Amino acid sequence: MYFKSHVMQVVCASCGREEPFKQARWRCDCGEAWEPVNTIDFKPDKIEQSCSSIWRYGNLLDLHLKRPLVSLSAGWTPLLSAEIYGRSVMLKLEYLNPTGSFKDRGTEVMINVISTLGIKKVVEDSSGNAGASLAAYAARANIEATIYVPEKSSPGKIRQIEIYGAKFRLIPGARVKASEAVLKAVEEGAIYASHAYHPAYLLGQQTVAWEVWEQLGGRAPDFWVFPLGQGGHLLGIFLGFDKLLQAGLIDHLPRLVAVQSTVMAPIQNAYEKNLNELPEINPDVFTIAEGVVVNHPVRWKRILDALRMSNGICLSYEDDRILEAQSELARKGFYVEPTSALAIAALRDVRKIAKPLDIVVISLTGSGLKTSR
Repeated sequence: MYFKSHVMQVVCASCGREEPFKQARWRCDCGEAWEPVNTIDFKPDKIEQSCSSIWRYGNLLDLHLKRPLVSLSAGWTPLLSAEIYGRSVMLKLEYLNPTGSFKDRGTEVMINVISTLGIKKVVEDSSGNAGASLAAYAARANIEATIYVPEKSSPGKIRQIEIYGAKFRLIPGARVKASEAVLKAVEEGAIYASHAYHPAYLLGQQTVAWEVWEQLGGRAPDFWVFPLGQGGHLLGIFLGFDKLLQAGLIDHLPRLVAVQSTVMAPIQNAYEKNLNELPEINPDVFTIAEGVVVNHPVRWKRILDALRMSNGICLSYEDDRILEAQSELARKGFYVEPTSALAIAALRDVRKIAKPLDIVVISLTGSGLKTSR
C-alpha cells in the first residue's frame, strides 16, 4: 500500500523560478539545479515513530508518499560516541545504509519519484557510490540503469554496480569526462537520475539531520564534519536543520565543517578567498579520496551559502593524512573508505575551535569494504 506522489514543486535558488517538477526538465533554464519546495511545517507528531527508515518522515517530505513504492530501508543509522585524537565525538554511521554509503537516502526518495512517473530506463554518472546506490534501487524497482563510471574508479565499486545488473560504461580520463558523456546521452533522450541534480535526492538527504536531532534528544549538534564532493550531504544537513530552526525546535544551526582533498579543493578556495566564481582546477588529479574528485560541484553557490549561514569551515588534507585518519578510526572499530576518512582527518583542527562540551558529529559516509585501501 502506498500513496501516489503528487507533482513535486521545485525552485531554482539562483534565478527564483518555481514550477512543478518534470523529469525531462532536470535543471532550470538558467542551468542551475532545482531544489524541492517543501511547504509542510516540521511537526514532531507527524513522525512515524514505529518506522526505522527515512520513511518515518514520510509525512514531512511533501510528496504524498508516506509509504514508498520502492524501499531498501535506508536511514535510521546509528549515532555512536567515540574518542578519537583525544576528542569525544559522535559518529553517524552512514556506511551502514543498504549499499554501504550515505547516497542511499537520496536515491531511495529519488527512485520513488521516478517510479511514480512510470520511467523504466535511467542513466547516471558516478565515481562509485552513487552509481552503486542507483544500480541497487533500479534493480529493486525493475528499472534499467546505465552508469557512466570513470575508468579509474575502485574495482570494488564497479563490481558492485555490475552485480546489481546495471549496465556500466567505463569512461577514460578525469571524473568530469563521465559527466560529459552522460550529458550527451541525456541530450539524445536518456532520463537523468542524477544525485547531483535531482531535487528528490536532495530531499532525501535532509532526513539525516532530522535523525540526529532525534538521536540527540531534540537538539542540534554544535559542529558537523563531513567530506565534500558534490555537496548533497552538506545541503541535506543544512536544509534539514534550517527546517527545524524555522519550526522553533532548535535554537542554532550546527557549524558545518566541509573537508576536501588538497588536490581538489574548489570550495575551500572559493570560501576562504570569498570568490564569486569557482577557481579553475585541473580535473585530472589523483587522490585516494576518489569520492571528492569534483572540480565544479553543481550546487556550488548553495554550498557556499550554507557554509556562510552556518558560520562553517572548509578544510583540506593530503593523502597521507587521510590514510592516517582511516587507520586511527579502524583501531576504534570503524572501517571506512578513504573519502570518508577525510572527516576524521579534520578532527585535530576542529578540536582547536570546538569547546570541550560542544557536540561534534562526524559523518562516516562510505564503507571501507568498497575499496582496496
